[in-house]
Amino acid sequence: MKKWIRRSGLTLCLLLCLAVLLVCSSDSSLGRWTYYTPETVEFNGQEIEIDSSLERSELEEDSFSLEEDGMLTYSGEALYGIDLSAHQGEVDWAAVAASGVDFVMLRAGYRGYSTGALAEDSRFAENLTGALEAGLQVGVYFFSQAVTAEEAEEEAAFVLALLDGQALDLPIAYDWEYITYDDARTDGLDAETVTACAAAFCAAIEEAGYDAMVYCNGELGYLNYDLSALEGYEVWYAEYADSPGFAYAIAMWQYSSSGTVNGIAGDVDLDIWFVPEEAEEE
Repeated sequence: MKKWIRRSGLTLCLLLCLAVLLVCSSDSSLGRWTYYTPETVEFNGQEIEIDSSLERSELEEDSFSLEEDGMLTYSGEALYGIDLSAHQGEVDWAAVAASGVDFVMLRAGYRGYSTGALAEDSRFAENLTGALEAGLQVGVYFFSQAVTAEEAEEEAAFVLALLDGQALDLPIAYDWEYITYDDARTDGLDAETVTACAAAFCAAIEEAGYDAMVYCNGELGYLNYDLSALEGYEVWYAEYADSPGFAYAIAMWQYSSSGTVNGIAGDVDLDIWFVPEEAEEE
């Protein structure tokens, strides 16, 4: 009996050692074993585990400076822009370009959050012509309320028809947002479906020869979108702060909804596009 107990104890000890090895990783540079601890980030009081397979943000807080006019500047290569829709009314595009704005993201259209109907932004054609004539770099976005991948593909086709082959400098962005109103048809839509819709829209856009981008804030980026399923599409991140705190790499940052720009009456969203290396080389 005692021998059996000793053998059982030895077996248990070996099993425990094996379990420890499985949760450890080898640090070859130090020549020792180290315990693996998933990296996390705090968001809205929750500890979110970082997906180590995704590209991380290299943007540093001290790389951003707040100017007297309320705009932010970045110490690296960047372009400065705005995004807008018919809500901004008539725009003096020559004045916008003269103010130092480099680019604009224009709303092409939207899907109604209660009816599900597709609609063109009432000033899209006017804004597209004006921005291009003023020499601004242009991208577009579509405000989605898709509840299926098929609807997202329908939205992509809608945008492509509006563009009718018009070349763009910047991507076509998929802007899906949760709406809290009781009659919102997207209320309670699960994360898997939200991700599938984004993937379907972006795939259709890229198949047509344009670059696709996904717009999100921290809630969507951390808690809803499976960004590993959207890898390869650039991220346009919204956070109204002095620097972007998102853990993953982003291409564009919407940092304010209350900017003031010559040629536009009222507030407008402000953005920074972090110029990729390949664009710098060109």
